[in-house]
Amino acid sequence: MQRQLPLPLSATLVPSFDNFCHGVNGLAVDMVQSFQRADDVRQLYLWGGAQCGKSHLLLAAHNEFIAAGMQSFYVSLKDVTLTSGLLEALDGHALVALDDIDCVAGDKAWEQALFNLINFTRERAGKIIFSASQAPAVGEWGLADLVSRLSWGSVIKLEPLSDIDVREALLMAVDEKGLQMPEETADYLLKRHSRDVNSLLEVVALLDRESLAAGRARITIPFLKTCLAQVSG
Repeated sequence: MQRQLPLPLSATLVPSFDNFCHGVNGLAVDMVQSFQRADDVRQLYLWGGAQCGKSHLLLAAHNEFIAAGMQSFYVSLKDVTLTSGLLEALDGHALVALDDIDCVAGDKAWEQALFNLINFTRERAGKIIFSASQAPAVGEWGLADLVSRLSWGSVIKLEPLSDIDVREALLMAVDEKGLQMPEETADYLLKRHSRDVNSLLEVVALLDRESLAAGRARITIPFLKTCLAQVSG
């Protein structure tokens, strides 16, 4: 089976199920990937800490619905400029993917809007996928009926990537850019740079730009040092 890689929203690659490194989350990925085709599954709730790939999976599902010619909407509720009225305009979508919903926990208007959205979506046989940092019952929700509705579908915990998975994710990202990174270069980077996947992928993007300018594809340790000096100096 092809391994997969979680990508940040800032990456140039489009999030998909083919470029997500599932690590120990294989079953969870399979459930999200089959979401579009599973007529009996209407709602999913993904939760877990930072860097476990929640946003990537929501975007992968969103992109798959779009590719199939269905109407889909994705948004992260981290965006403080959003208002709860946004959800009122989503009637008729085959999929609504709401990321970081715990960011609005405790806000009465948002909680009522989420409650209504779940009910409306069920009535018209649409689908919803949520993500949060905590399980529904653990969040600071004020509307008890909303907590029960958030748990109507499968509630899936995503685990963070292991060090081995992070290394593989790095090498896959490099390969997808058409670059060549020897193992010693990868080890050097992982020992001296943040192992946060988003941060590593920003480095890969930098290496891609600099290697193109230099007319080279092989990423050696000296070349890596030169590139990293640009962001640290």
